[in-house]
Amino acid sequence: MRAEIKNEIQYQKAIDQIEELLQVVGNNTLTDDQNYIELDLLSDLVAEYEEKYYPVEKPSLSAIIQLNLDEKNITQKG
Repeated sequence: MRAEIKNEIQYQKAIDQIEELLQVVGNNTLTDDQNYIELDLLSDLVAEYEEKYYPVEKPSLSAIIQLNLDEKNITQKG
């Protein structure tokens, strides 16, 4: 049986646990450390849940162009 997050309560608890684990897991943490393994597994579960219930839609071409213009402080004159 494959583990998965099944509802918002489990999702929020997983997010809370990830935040706690990020306080003890760092770049120098060994990959066989229990906290590292738990963080890795929870992160994967949260990512799968978010892809299913909170998908990020691709922006439209006009939105990309407008963002590019905004970032460069270019305005349309008309």
